[in-house]
Amino acid sequence: MNAPVLFNLEHLTDRDNSDGTKRYYFRRRGQPLTRLHGEPLSLEFMRAYDACLNWSAPAAENTQGTFAWICDQYMDSPVFKSKAKATQDARRRVIATMVNERLDPDQPEKFGSEKAKSLTSDHIEILRDRKADNPNAGNERLKILGQIFKLAKSKKWVPANIIIGTERLGVPKGGHRTATDEDIAKYFAKHTSGPAWVAGMILRHLGVRVSDLRILGRQHVKKGRLTFETVKTGVLCELPIDPELAAALPRDNMTYLLSDAGKPFESDKALSQRVSKWFRQAGATKITAHSVRKWLATKMAEDGSTEYQLMSWFGWKDPKEARPYVQAANRQKMAQQAYDKRTPV
Repeated sequence: MNAPVLFNLEHLTDRDNSDGTKRYYFRRRGQPLTRLHGEPLSLEFMRAYDACLNWSAPAAENTQGTFAWICDQYMDSPVFKSKAKATQDARRRVIATMVNERLDPDQPEKFGSEKAKSLTSDHIEILRDRKADNPNAGNERLKILGQIFKLAKSKKWVPANIIIGTERLGVPKGGHRTATDEDIAKYFAKHTSGPAWVAGMILRHLGVRVSDLRILGRQHVKKGRLTFETVKTGVLCELPIDPELAAALPRDNMTYLLSDAGKPFESDKALSQRVSKWFRQAGATKITAHSVRKWLATKMAEDGSTEYQLMSWFGWKDPKEARPYVQAANRQKMAQQAYDKRTPV
């Protein structure tokens, strides 16, 4: 069999035998390596090849009472299904990762196959601590596990909610760094046109989340306002569009922000990474789209916006998300008032 014909078959590889003949294998990522018997292109060979080509991973059999099973029950529960689609998708990814992790890196047993009632707080700490380099991710695991085991406890699938009492990982204060006026100026000095400029204009004027930035377009403009439900929280936002932003928004695209390939960004992560890259190109390091969101919230609080006004603008459901900005602005004002009232030394 000559090589050119062989290579017309996808995922086909060969190995040399000691007698100079070859043996052939179907090799595709995520699929078992399978030897194909018979001569290439023979009936026996092609039947085996077609079977490999149409192979699909067998559905996992999550035995009742296992950790994987209670995770499935949680994802089929009203509590889970009531959450926004973006939240559901993100949680499914986290859950799938935990289910498929090994209890011990040197042993084949996985968390998913363990009986849920046999898991202890030690197991939970293992799952948490495997994200020690990203404490927010570790704490997100705890949050999801808390809801899974809360449901399991209420259904009497486990004797107790073993998440209760498990400490969260310490997170450096402040989270994403807040952008400064200088960071914003550097950005627009570098990016004067194109997708980077459009993204910067939307973020500077509106401070939307990346998940909303990715999908916003001219279909969201109603009576001079950008009207949309936030992807993350489902809150209706109706934001006025000032003349400077109106002039910057593309008129030809259903989605304002397009990649260099002229298509909408495929994921929030891809867009988030691109915005951070645009800031690095401008000489503003460790600045993200969320940094600009925090910058705008700070500005608006300093200008006198209340907690509920900030909630309406940024799509927050809980006043506690707006409170830090208002409190910081009030402290600054009160400090200035105290300075103005002091007796000269």
